[in-house]
Amino acid sequence: MTHPAEGIPKAEVLWGKPLSFNNFVDLDSALMAVLDFKEPACVIVKHNSPCGIAVGKKLIDAYEAALASDPLSAFGGIVALNRKVDEETAELMSKHFFECIVAPEYDEQALETLKKRKNLRILRLPEFVRKWRYNAKIIAGGILVQNDDPEEELIGAWQVVTDTKPTETQREDLIFAMKAAKFVKSNSVVIAKNGATVGIGGGLPSRVDAAILAVRKAGDRANGAVAASDAFLPFPDTLYVLAQAGVKALIQPGGSRNDKLSIEAANKLGVAMVFTGRRHFRH
Repeated sequence: MTHPAEGIPKAEVLWGKPLSFNNFVDLDSALMAVLDFKEPACVIVKHNSPCGIAVGKKLIDAYEAALASDPLSAFGGIVALNRKVDEETAELMSKHFFECIVAPEYDEQALETLKKRKNLRILRLPEFVRKWRYNAKIIAGGILVQNDDPEEELIGAWQVVTDTKPTETQREDLIFAMKAAKFVKSNSVVIAKNGATVGIGGGLPSRVDAAILAVRKAGDRANGAVAASDAFLPFPDTLYVLAQAGVKALIQPGGSRNDKLSIEAANKLGVAMVFTGRRHFRH
């Protein structure tokens, strides 16, 4: 279900085999995520879950940072970009195996470079403006439809609840991390640094397990980073996992009757913590 003037069904396939069912699903996930960023951005999706999301001053910077988030999982993934693909970016992308790439446009030489990957599907979607503001899911006997949650609404409700306040750089990364978490299935924990994900854990029934996975993916890059949890923290266990890895600021919905325990723990650990009052809760 898409707006008639946008979406993957309206994209032009410039190169490659016909799209499969899973290609459509993954391309849509990557497209909807990349459209949430105003800066040059890249989103890499694998099996309908993002494994790398990044922004940068230039498209090549965003691509390199997104790939570095989890290069192993990115193998055979789907890439969405929100700027015209230049030759420099295409040359780097051609060194890796991806199933599909979607972007608003391509330089002529960039397109020729990407076509050297014969199994790659290349899509162009010039009208890269997000107009469809609903999420829909088919269940037996019907379709569920809900409004999307624009990030601007979430930012307005934010509240710093700890003695330690996030720095301006941390605040920017917290905004980015929570925006990235919007596209990771709950429970989701995203670790980010310098406008890029460095560890993603999601689609798990335990928020602690999601944090452990995100920390494992991030490795040493978690040190000095920030994190976003789409689940509130009824106990400080998730916070301890992140803080032990070196995370210095955390954003989460808040709203648990045990919020006080997490706030006290964050104060003892010297971690800045922000409540949003809202939850993405992507399933």
